[in-house]
Amino acid sequence: MKKFYLAMALLLGLALAAPQAQAGAVIQRILKQKELVVATTGDYPPLTAKTKEGKFIGLDMDLVKALAQSLGVRLKVRQMPFERLVPAAASGEVDLAIGGISVTPRRNAKVYFAGPYFISGQTLLATSKVGEGIKGLDDVNQPGFSIAVAKGTTSEQAARQIMRKAKIVAADTLEQALDMVLNGQVKAMVADYPYCAVAVFRNPEAKLGTLQKPFTFEPLGIALPPSDPQWDNLVTNFLFNMEGGGRLGFLKNRWFKSPAWMRLLPE
Repeated sequence: MKKFYLAMALLLGLALAAPQAQAGAVIQRILKQKELVVATTGDYPPLTAKTKEGKFIGLDMDLVKALAQSLGVRLKVRQMPFERLVPAAASGEVDLAIGGISVTPRRNAKVYFAGPYFISGQTLLATSKVGEGIKGLDDVNQPGFSIAVAKGTTSEQAARQIMRKAKIVAADTLEQALDMVLNGQVKAMVADYPYCAVAVFRNPEAKLGTLQKPFTFEPLGIALPPSDPQWDNLVTNFLFNMEGGGRLGFLKNRWFKSPAWMRLLPE
């Protein structure tokens, strides 16, 4: 009889706990407050940036605007440093975080990731004159080939691991590394694909170009609180529909193929 009561108590405990696990707390909050709260950095164009008027724009911003519209709620964007994005999503401080966040095991241990919605990675940026002689990484991984990188970045790590024979020059910032390419101090630089795409737009007179495909694989995802499986599923399906319907491809072309949006940024 004691075993029977014990079993009933366990079943009752599971029954009481089950609704909490399936309550969809994040979705309920969004619908109740009629507001989708999103964290981003606003400083990583063309994914996320701020205009002269302080408005958030970019591929990432277009995605969350479309998500908010599909839910019939307003969008509230909170600007944060990059290192705060994943913790903010993990704690439920925001409904989601987006802004060039690479999906890694360590981050994924803290949050759920929807996506990837974009495949980024490290690429090479050089003038067209230098680029004419580059057919692949073997042409770069040579003792006489100089490459600028920003100190302490994943770009520096990738360059030192993959291009061991090349001369790696560490700059203090990405902008300093870019200046070294523009001034002819180095033959090329290694950086994230989005940064290189913007550099091409910003310096048309330099006739810059990048590799057709990044040489590292860095999938970008939307970080979500791990407490609401229904919310995770909703955002995952939202991205699936954006991809399948062609809308995501349209947005990628808008932000990565044309420099028209750059006139909106501060000088």
